[in-house]
Amino acid sequence: MRVLIVDDSPVLRLLLRAVCEEAGFEVCTADSGEQALTLLERYTPDIVTMDVHMPGIDGYETTARILERYALPVVVLTASANVNDATTAMRVLAVGALAVVEKPRGLDAPDFQQRIEELLRTLRSLVQVKVVRRPRPAQSPQRTWPAANPILQAAPRLVAIGASAGGPVALKSLLQSLQQAPPWPMVLVQHISTGFLPSFCQWLGSLVTLSVQIAEDGQLLQPGVLYLAPDGKQLGVSAELRVQLQAGTAQQQFCPSIDHLFNCVARQLGNRVIGIQLSGMGRDGAAGLAELRRQGALTLVQEPASAVIDAMPRAAIEMQAASQILAPEQIAATLDVLARQVATAPAGEGGGTSCTTTLKS
Repeated sequence: MRVLIVDDSPVLRLLLRAVCEEAGFEVCTADSGEQALTLLERYTPDIVTMDVHMPGIDGYETTARILERYALPVVVLTASANVNDATTAMRVLAVGALAVVEKPRGLDAPDFQQRIEELLRTLRSLVQVKVVRRPRPAQSPQRTWPAANPILQAAPRLVAIGASAGGPVALKSLLQSLQQAPPWPMVLVQHISTGFLPSFCQWLGSLVTLSVQIAEDGQLLQPGVLYLAPDGKQLGVSAELRVQLQAGTAQQQFCPSIDHLFNCVARQLGNRVIGIQLSGMGRDGAAGLAELRRQGALTLVQEPASAVIDAMPRAAIEMQAASQILAPEQIAATLDVLARQVATAPAGEGGGTSCTTTLKS
């Protein structure tokens, strides 16, 4: 595996080079965004690690330019998980970087070995990922996206969303395309490195008018609020729309797990859920979304061609879990259509009727 390390600190470059070479990787380094872009004209790595704060072109702009030209997985390395540094790293995820990892702080740091193992594990897993180039959209009037034809068996009470690598890109498009706050609570499981969830929450909140918060055990979910699954806890929801948090088990690959969320709301709420599966690696969420569809829920899957990583959407499609396959902006348009139906429905209606509507472009 060939790794390009981009970092303006000579000490960190030496440390990361030594760690990666000891793991058997071929390493090339760049001390700036400009040098990285120049190197890529003649050197083809399998994966790139990207510093966030650099003089000249910062990590955000460097990553955006790399992904415009090359189909390369990019991993963001940040000096710490504090809100200021990590919120900047979230912007890099939003242009298509696949993961954010805290840098090792030095050989004498108590968590040094843990950080190294996390970094190497991340590089090995993400180097397998097929990445597509991401040209930046031209400045043009915002497009009006058509909605799907949402067919409901019952009025929704909850929107449940699952996302992993590439999820921040899709979430940004989806949430910013909403024309109004949904009249239901929204719950989200996003796979992200431990410690970065508060920054991710703050970043999402800065993008949208929705209230965004980390879910707390026992709290009653409120309409128009987006709740995030906390680190190291499985997120469920009761029939009364109260948060149910529990520890993960050894049998569960992910904690939090999208499948856990989808299966829980399928049991508790049946067809009164809108399930959404977005970009990500692996298959987490596919089986749970299929169960939601079996219960009669509306299930929306991101169109694979629009995903940074299409594995999770494709897994859901293969399991016939998708009622509709849509770009994130179309998912937003569909939610808007349903929200307007709720707003205009006479009192007492909408609980068990079917509806088919289309938003014209």
